[in-house]
Parts: sequence; C-alpha cells; structure tokens
Amino acid sequence: MPEGDTLRRLAAKVSERFLGETVQSSVFRHPRLATADLSGAVLTSVDSTGKHLLCRFDNGTTMHLHLLMQGRVRVSPVLSVPEWRRRFEIRFETGIMTGVDIPLLHLIDTTREHHFTGHLGPDLCGPYDHEAAISRLSGAGETHLSAALLDQKILAGFGNIYAVETPFICGLSPFTPVASIDDVGPIVSIGAALIRTNAARGPQNTTGRRLNTPDQWVLPSRIGLCKLCGTKITRLNGSSTPWQRRTAWCPSCQPESATRVDLKRASKLLALHPARRLLSSDSLELEADTSLRVETNLSRYRT
Repeated sequence: MPEGDTLRRLAAKVSERFLGETVQSSVFRHPRLATADLSGAVLTSVDSTGKHLLCRFDNGTTMHLHLLMQGRVRVSPVLSVPEWRRRFEIRFETGIMTGVDIPLLHLIDTTREHHFTGHLGPDLCGPYDHEAAISRLSGAGETHLSAALLDQKILAGFGNIYAVETPFICGLSPFTPVASIDDVGPIVSIGAALIRTNAARGPQNTTGRRLNTPDQWVLPSRIGLCKLCGTKITRLNGSSTPWQRRTAWCPSCQPESATRVDLKRASKLLALHPARRLLSSDSLELEADTSLRVETNLSRYRT
C-alpha cells in the first residue's frame, strides 16, 4: 500500500503537471459516478492527507481517492490496461490523468473533505503536530508497536515500510506493547524524520545507503541475514500477525525484552541518512520545522 510519502510526491506530481488547467472531458467508470462530468472545471489544488489524495476543482468539487494496495495514478494515458480497469480518465489541456484499479473513489463537496480525513491522526507529511503525535502513540496501550504505527487514527501516513523499519532502527520488537515502552518520543521522531525526508527527496530509503534506491534494513524478502549482526531475519506473512501485515525483525537486535529505544544504535543506523539532519544530536528529538507540509523535489527522483 502506498504510504504517506508516496502520496505526498504523487500530489506534487499531479500538481506540477496539471495545476491551473481546465478539464476538457472526463470519464468515470464506476456505477456511482457513471454520470459525473468535470468538464469546464479548473484544477486549483492537489494535496494529500495521510494516504488520501485530494484533487480540488474551482466548482467546489474534490476528487477523493485512496489507492489501498492496488491503485495507481498516472499523469498520462494508460492504454495498456482494459478500459474497465481505468476507473477514471480526466483530459486536461496538456494531457490525461488516469486512475487504474482505484478501489476508493469519490466526488464530494470540498466542504465535506473532513468526512473522509477528519478521523486521521497528525499527518506526518503535512503540517504536523509532533507533540500530538507522541501523545496519540503514547495512548495506544497494549497495542503492538507495529500495529500502532500502522493505525491511521494515531499517525497518518506510516505504512508497512515504516512500521517494520522504525522498530528495527530503534532496537525494539514489532510485537512490543506500546504501554511497556519507556518513551515513545524517539520512535515518533525517527519515523517522522524518515518519512518526511523520503517524501522530500525520493525513494523510500531507510538505510542511508544507495540513497537513490529504495534500500531498507529488514523488510525486503531478499534479506536473509541481519545487516548488522548476521542473525537470521524472522519473517511472518500478513495472516500470521495480529495487524494483518507482513513483518520482519532481527531477534537478536530487537529482543522482546527491550522496552527503551536504543539511542546509540539508532544514531549509528541513521548516520548516513539525510533524515539525521532533522534530529537532535543526543536525544534524537525532531528539530525540523513541521508547521508546513513537506515540499518535494521531483527532479531528484521521478515517481
């Protein structure tokens, strides 16, 4: 499932391509939207909130969509897939925006956007209240750490990459109950620094190595041994975890008994990553200005 950083970059990409253009014609292949027509409307804003994409038009309509696991949005015609999979095609003055296999698609009054996003926690890639995020995660009780990181009502934007990689960097088991963790602040700070940095510069990289590639510590299935200690990585598929998502961890680096973020370890693992610049040198507290949404640099890495 695309995560908050991917949606932030997608919003920037659509905006860069079509913002300010008038819709020439539109087709929606969904029974509920079969008669909808955006012709004549001007695209005035493209934004993301968590994993939700919001395309706003000057006629007071917002096109809201969520990609879930299978959806794709392209700023070009996609003629290689059947029409029934092209859930919408919007022709602008300079090109076509196509939605393929979009599972959740709505045309709503812009004033009603909160009905779709109002339940979300602080948006990690948007204007972001860090203290509120820490407070929400602190209140997750006996929920497993990875499950809490995936809960969009707690933190909006994290997906499975960050729910697996952040505990590894912190030296905590993904199964650790949040209530047993001494201080969740560094977890939120590290995760927020990673996702905001990746949203700004490109691929979902958590290692700081090969920065122009989606390089990660433990999640990819090709990784058999821990990159730090050589222990065999333990893996579970989605049907075997309480939060119904696949996970991976190093039983040596992430012992079930650990209840405190290993700041020395985290600092070492983040040493090469640009996200380190957003964190304090000792406590790894988030020091970045989060009052504005992340500004992406699409020229660095085209999504």
